[in-house]
Amino acid sequence: MRYRALSGIKVVDLTHFIAGPYATMLLADYGASVIKVEPPAGEGARRIGPFRAGAQAADRGALFAFLNANKLGVTLDLKHPRGRELIRGLLRDADLMVENFAPGTLARLGLEPAELLETFPRLSIVSISNFGQDGAERGGLLDDLTLFARGGWTFPVGERDREPLTPPGSLAQYIGGLYGAVGAMQTVIARDLTAHRGQHVDISLLEATVATMIYETVAFQYNGVLRERAGRRFAVGPFMIVTLKCRDGYAGLQCVTDKQFVGLCDLMQRPELVHDERFNTALKRMVNNDALLEIVAGFFLEHERNWLYREGQARAIPLVPIPSVAEVLEWEQTRARGYFQTIDDPALGKIKVPGAPLRFHSHPPEAIRPAPLLGEHNRQILGARLGVGAAELKSLADEGVIAGT
Repeated sequence: MRYRALSGIKVVDLTHFIAGPYATMLLADYGASVIKVEPPAGEGARRIGPFRAGAQAADRGALFAFLNANKLGVTLDLKHPRGRELIRGLLRDADLMVENFAPGTLARLGLEPAELLETFPRLSIVSISNFGQDGAERGGLLDDLTLFARGGWTFPVGERDREPLTPPGSLAQYIGGLYGAVGAMQTVIARDLTAHRGQHVDISLLEATVATMIYETVAFQYNGVLRERAGRRFAVGPFMIVTLKCRDGYAGLQCVTDKQFVGLCDLMQRPELVHDERFNTALKRMVNNDALLEIVAGFFLEHERNWLYREGQARAIPLVPIPSVAEVLEWEQTRARGYFQTIDDPALGKIKVPGAPLRFHSHPPEAIRPAPLLGEHNRQILGARLGVGAAELKSLADEGVIAGT
């Protein structure tokens, strides 16, 4: 395998579900050697769908398969003394340990971060938790609903006179994972350039979510104004950021600046609107937003999404079709760049997944290695790397410390 950006970086991955595994997946994508450590029963995400129709493996959900690609996999019971001893063996020459247990869990397992950093000076620990490692709610439970709500995303979404809506999906978890990967790389660089030893990186999923709401938090502190729910409009401002129905679906439009408004009038072949007393300044467009929206909405209904997109691009207007996921997968631009890649998974067959969003032209992305089967690399890692013999591996399996050899 040729050199990649993080070649030579060794990572012990104690993560589960989304945020932590996404952080370590990003490290693996760029060449780090990532050892995924699971309990003998396997990580819970193995049993979370979606599952491929007809697939026989109940522990091979697509979420797990995607988030743990390019990793090696071992099983260890960290509650067992022998399991903790073997983890320490893996940490001996590791650069990073990434974990997303509840705060205090590592200490209860006899793996107190401060003690590990003292024992292994070159090791850095990245902890991704719900609310951070300290504070009154550090042990609080959290899900996507909680992240979106407490992170500020839910309040401004929905119709003005209806209840707030929660955005779909687990985007906040992926943002937290991205901060995890960034923190991991920063601490390795700091170790090698200035600090000369590893450190503990503390990442709060809630804070990572709030960090994406900079406009709202800063605007409120600046002028005390909350961005209210505006339905299909992002906000009522100089004009609009709005979603509109087209002949064949929906499209999004941003028209905020005077230049964009002139371009929109040209697109609609309504040049007289530029000088219309209701719309000829940003302030007037804000006051008469509903009247202008009615004109634009009627125009959109008469045209197809892709035509609007092409004509908007020609006039430098942010105007975009709103595609289904099926259309996202087939977008010509991502196909031209080879962004979506195919994993040939031993249980799921061929599945298409997003590729690495950051690419180095000196060493393009390689084929994705499928996520490990449960304990697939026990012999390779515990045996060859730590010197555990076949008889001892069998004894560990009999005691329930490992599984899947």
